[in-house]
Amino acid sequence: MKPKTKRKRIVIVDDHLLLRQGLERLLDLTDEFLVCGQAGNAAEGLAVVRQMRPDAVIVDISLPDTDGIELTKQIVGEFPKLPILILSMHDEDECGALGRQAGAMGYILKSEAIDRLHRALSDALDVRCTFSPAL
Repeated sequence: MKPKTKRKRIVIVDDHLLLRQGLERLLDLTDEFLVCGQAGNAAEGLAVVRQMRPDAVIVDISLPDTDGIELTKQIVGEFPKLPILILSMHDEDECGALGRQAGAMGYILKSEAIDRLHRALSDALDVRCTFSPAL
């Protein structure tokens, strides 16, 4: 019998409810990840991270109250070892560079397949950076 491994707890911060719920369902189908919280803006996201103490955070770059780069800086300021992946529709090199400078462990495009997100989360949890090939 294969031993059960503890699933890594993930928080999703994105202003689109449908996307958050869809990602949650897809990630929860795996044996590796479990979504423990979600938020629709940066202020809620920071509060959920503080409350839930996840293993990793997925942050949308475009949020209504502040951008994902600033939220990443705030989270890293409080939780320096917490892996953060930025999820974005923007494929500009500058956005990826800003994400990395803010402390993100990865920058994944929303146009990529879910298995790419799985790999990026695994890499981030193993303290390896992952950026979309388009960058």
